[in-house]
Amino acid sequence: MTTGYIEDAGADAAFVLARHAVALTYSDLPDGVADMTSKTILDTTGVILPASTTSPEAKALADLVLDLGGKQEATLLGFGSKAPAWLAGYVNGAMANCQDFSDLHPDAAHISSPVIPAAIALAERQGDIAGREFITSVVLGVDLQCRLTVAAGKPGGRMAPWHPAPLFGVFGAALACSKLLRLDENQTVNALGIAFTQAAGTHEIVFGKNSTIRGFGHAVPGEVGVRAALMAQAGISGVRRSFEGVHGLWNVYYQGEYDRDLLLGDLGVRYDVLEDGFKPWPSCAFTHVFIDMVRALMREHRFEPQEVESATVTVGDFARGQTEPLAEWRRPPNSMLAKLSVPFTVATALQRGDVTIADYFDEKLTDLDVLAMADRIESRYDEQYDFVAGSGFPGGEIAIRLRDGRTLTRQQPRAYGHPLAPMTWDGLIAKFKDCAGYAARPIPGQALDRAVTGFRELESIDDVGELFALLG
Repeated sequence: MTTGYIEDAGADAAFVLARHAVALTYSDLPDGVADMTSKTILDTTGVILPASTTSPEAKALADLVLDLGGKQEATLLGFGSKAPAWLAGYVNGAMANCQDFSDLHPDAAHISSPVIPAAIALAERQGDIAGREFITSVVLGVDLQCRLTVAAGKPGGRMAPWHPAPLFGVFGAALACSKLLRLDENQTVNALGIAFTQAAGTHEIVFGKNSTIRGFGHAVPGEVGVRAALMAQAGISGVRRSFEGVHGLWNVYYQGEYDRDLLLGDLGVRYDVLEDGFKPWPSCAFTHVFIDMVRALMREHRFEPQEVESATVTVGDFARGQTEPLAEWRRPPNSMLAKLSVPFTVATALQRGDVTIADYFDEKLTDLDVLAMADRIESRYDEQYDFVAGSGFPGGEIAIRLRDGRTLTRQQPRAYGHPLAPMTWDGLIAKFKDCAGYAARPIPGQALDRAVTGFRELESIDDVGELFALLG
């Protein structure tokens, strides 16, 4: 039932997006979109689970939420407890990037982790949400997250001060949840307008040092998305011109500079999720090409860590900020900074042969062998590896000098996990199972196998809430 009148849909992007969302069905999705979205759902759900044991802050947050009590509507993934849906969305959203392990679109960064925690929580609350309906809702939310981020661009070729995950995530999460609640156009516009009132967040959460809140950057959309949709369903009206009003998103946050065609062009035809990538390693994407090159050289030349005399990484401007000053980045003080550090991560790859979740535990930050290796990491800058808007994450070079006099070199334009070097279903399932092994509440093998099967066959599931409950 419509709760009010609909203005001219051309008045604001919110109306165009709402109309598209209401009309979209699963059968409308182009080839590959449902499959890729199912992968993002598997991957995002998986990377939430480890935070239940590896992040003390996530445990403290979960304890705070459980202490509040309330109706047990949705699962705190990994913990085995339930909470009101929007609080579950907040906790799961907070955990989604604690490992720096969530999906990574080359031009829009994390497009699923701001959206999927809210969708999971609301689907559990509602019950009887079929897999096809859930996929369609997530498609809408993830697509909007990506469209907003790409439309904003990088002013002057530089990274904008606003962090797209919390800023745009509230809209993507609200749109996905509106679809799950089957809201009409007017209600959906209201949900987007309600979400707008809490759209915020800058990159200081990423680059501000000595803070462990960095991993919580995706928390707010998990809560706001659920709450905004429920408020709209209850008849509460929101800002009507949330995107293009005089004081709307674009004019206030971006001084009116955005690409409207990238935001609204080819709705229902162009789905940038098809260009999404996934992280094989739980660290900043700018470290991945160096991990990949170390692993390739170790496979090819079969040398041991003790044979390494030194190594030089060649970086662009962005990774340079995660490399210099070397003395500082060789000794990251906490796990979040360790995941950003090129020298520490390269040292870990050289010492361990791989980089895993456990390699960023607190005790590993003082591992004498890894730190000794980090002291042997040097760096050089080359502008050809600078970050260029619209080109995805840049490549790099590495030169490893061995004690026997050999110098092993490698250059790569991208890392494994990039959409041009994609992870397969098998690779994503292996990652998911590894993540599940860190859950605070152990997940029985049979339940884990059922969950994996459910994600692979998500379009045929009758109630996705039962699937997520397996991972409590």
